[in-house]
Amino acid sequence: MLIPIGVVTAIVAATPARGQFRIIPRERLDSLAHPAMANGAHAMRFDRIRIETGPIGEDDGPKSYDFEWQNVGNKPLVITRVTTTCGCAAPSWDKQPVKSGEKARITVTYHPKGHPGSFVRKIFLFTQLAENAPTAILELAGEVIPSARPSYAYPHARGNLLLKQEEIRFDGDRLQAESIECLNGGNDTLRIHIDERILPPCVRAEFHPEKLPPGGIGELTIRFDPKAGRAPERVPVIIQGGGTPASAERRYGTLRIRQQRPPKCE
Repeated sequence: MLIPIGVVTAIVAATPARGQFRIIPRERLDSLAHPAMANGAHAMRFDRIRIETGPIGEDDGPKSYDFEWQNVGNKPLVITRVTTTCGCAAPSWDKQPVKSGEKARITVTYHPKGHPGSFVRKIFLFTQLAENAPTAILELAGEVIPSARPSYAYPHARGNLLLKQEEIRFDGDRLQAESIECLNGGNDTLRIHIDERILPPCVRAEFHPEKLPPGGIGELTIRFDPKAGRAPERVPVIIQGGGTPASAERRYGTLRIRQQRPPKCE
């Protein structure tokens, strides 16, 4: 049997890199980093356009920062969209028009997990003044202190539960048990439970310890007994309590058991 954990992962064959490189002109690079501003952009006046976050721990969780601004123009302004140079910087803002003289803010939440080292993220604000030219460009800069947890050794994430491997291979005709080492990569204690209601009698699964503290290491153990019945080629195993919303547990916490060769049990 082969036990991959989680959603099905597509394997994309790499194509040769020869002949695929192209040179991007310096002018084009500059235009991406420093695009032309919208006409009338001066109407959006910020208290500050750059925030220095200081050190952020990779294990600290998301941090939010506010950029406050005022409409100093003579007509309402509406932020139509906001883009950033990294998905780790997530913006949120009021979608309502900001009248002349009124103040508003845009909040940028930085997610440090998986982004150790110094960073400078640009935030591009677009209003009704122009569709393709930003009205304001903001910056969020700082440094993420790398995690003290060895998360690099657990590359497969199921919510906050990190696994060393996604697969276990079983023969289909003999009693076996295999374990996968797991790490709690979040900041809260995980209570792990295996839903065995959908498992065939010949497959059992358990997780120890049931409560896994932040940074704690546990084991997910799968047992196969061919005498207890014939297992299908793939068996879903639902991991509950991996630090994801209940609606996402089935999407993120599923194991598949695949037979390495057909079992002889009936």
